Amino acid sequence: MRPTDTARPPGDAYGVRESEIAGDAIDQHAERLRIAGYTIVPSDFPSGEIDEFGHRLDRLLRQQIDAFGGAERMAAIGDAWTVRCPLADDDAFLGLAAHPSVLALCRHVLGEYIVLMQQNGVVNPPRQRHTQRAYHRDLPYQHFTSSRPLALSALFCIDPFDRVTGATVVLPASHRVETFPSAEVARGLETTVEAPRGAFIVFDSMLFHRAGDNESDAPRRAVNHVFTIPLIVQQVSLPDALGGRHADDPGLAALLGYDAAPARSVLAWRQRRLQRVEARPSPGGRPAD
Repeated sequence: MRPTDTARPPGDAYGVRESEIAGDAIDQHAERLRIAGYTIVPSDFPSGEIDEFGHRLDRLLRQQIDAFGGAERMAAIGDAWTVRCPLADDDAFLGLAAHPSVLALCRHVLGEYIVLMQQNGVVNPPRQRHTQRAYHRDLPYQHFTSSRPLALSALFCIDPFDRVTGATVVLPASHRVETFPSAEVARGLETTVEAPRGAFIVFDSMLFHRAGDNESDAPRRAVNHVFTIPLIVQQVSLPDALGGRHADDPGLAALLGYDAAPARSVLAWRQRRLQRVEARPSPGGRPAD
């Protein structure tokens, strides 16, 4: 049970005998996630570095379009404005996936062992319809609720998110209901989440959300991450996509799914388990023999 303050109500509340205890910034973000399903986490990236993320994402989009045979083929599968797994092609995007504040919040909410299930660059083009304009969950096609979150999404804003650029629209607290609300109720609940460039919009991956209409003259770009407990398979196998890079870094190896990937054989599973046992500290503080 989470601690509550039974001594006094918050603010000017009336008839309130129990309330949450104010904690640090991570505690407050986690509380917002529990209640509304989303929160905004600032980052410390300087403006020039944010610009560089934008240039790199634009370049990767062009490369992926060319590699797949052109924009028409990408559009045919609904991927014309999506950069899949950018960290596999550009290590700069690993800095977004491993941002300390985001990882601290994810581990606070999901538990210490989390895996990056996917990283996608998402571009909201000006005055065009696209797949992200439709309501969805980041764990799509699921209609259930769980007592604890299964995944958190962290959307890094390369460009400002506002009503003109097509900021993300959410249905607050919809991560706690199984079915999508009626059209009339959904329209009444719609909330536009405005955030400055460089911020992360972090939300429960089961929260219903969509991209807004971009009425500006430029694309609105972002990079989305979905962090999960290690029961959910990755969208793209990051260990394979990375070709073994970062496997020797224990923290990154776990985050990128090296430890959660299915073993290729019974023998491989047992060898991996043996490596974990041998690396585990003994009661005396030394690695087990």
